[in-house]
Amino acid sequence: MALTERERTERTAFTGVITCGLGLVLIIISVIFSNSLVQMADLFNSVLEFISISLSWLTLRALRKDNRAVFNYGLGKIENISSLFIGAFMLVSILIMAILIGYRLLHLVRIQGFGVWLGIACTLIFGTLNAILWVKSLRHKRAAPSPIVDAQCRLFAVKTVGNTCMFFTFVLSLSLDYHWVLYLDPLASCITVGFMSQSAWKLIRHSIHDLLDRSLDEPLQALINKQLFRFFDEYTSLDSVRSRYSGQNVFIEIFLGFDAQRPLAEVQKITDTIKHNLEADIPHAEVLVIPRAQ
Repeated sequence: MALTERERTERTAFTGVITCGLGLVLIIISVIFSNSLVQMADLFNSVLEFISISLSWLTLRALRKDNRAVFNYGLGKIENISSLFIGAFMLVSILIMAILIGYRLLHLVRIQGFGVWLGIACTLIFGTLNAILWVKSLRHKRAAPSPIVDAQCRLFAVKTVGNTCMFFTFVLSLSLDYHWVLYLDPLASCITVGFMSQSAWKLIRHSIHDLLDRSLDEPLQALINKQLFRFFDEYTSLDSVRSRYSGQNVFIEIFLGFDAQRPLAEVQKITDTIKHNLEADIPHAEVLVIPRAQ
């Protein structure tokens, strides 16, 4: 039986939970045997990211069991709340890393020991796995965009960038014997912090906008106006237009006034045409056109 896009996304998230859990165990061992700041920062990040990816997976499971009889507008709010928490976890991780970077710049230490070799192996293996999961998440995002899929995509992107920075830091630190090599560790952490800050800001901004039931963007509003203008001579008044996001879904309500003497069949035909045209033009849209007698 073929899997739906939602089920494939959920499976990718579950794979991420397993991968992140195994990586967390190995990172703890690696940190114990090395002096790497970037690994210490990655340990804190991995704990928060494990929580975030687990939250993402649990949310996707809840969405797959969406019961429209109870939740008329779906479970889009859960997606936005989960994305907001993931962004908050990223901010906490950024704060921890900033403190550790400042400390390491004041107390430069050469990373060495068995933990570094273990770190090279871990970052190579898990960096590759995270890159694969990142690519899969990008495909899911293009096929069925939603706040939680976007959050999942950004999580795997941050993990991939962090693993890449750590890998090259470890290799260069072991290969070269210059004083400036001591700065590679905090520098790699700064790159990870920068990438994570951008991802966290976008996640939180979009999640807050959707939680506040923001209206549609101007391009989508233009599509609504196009349909209303097309049937301008068919209705007597435009009372109101309301729109909101719920996860990836778009809900549109249009209240139109019609001549009270006009046959109901004609009015129904016009409202159905507007509804079908808008749902065809706007992905994941659910349109309701409410006629009112005047």
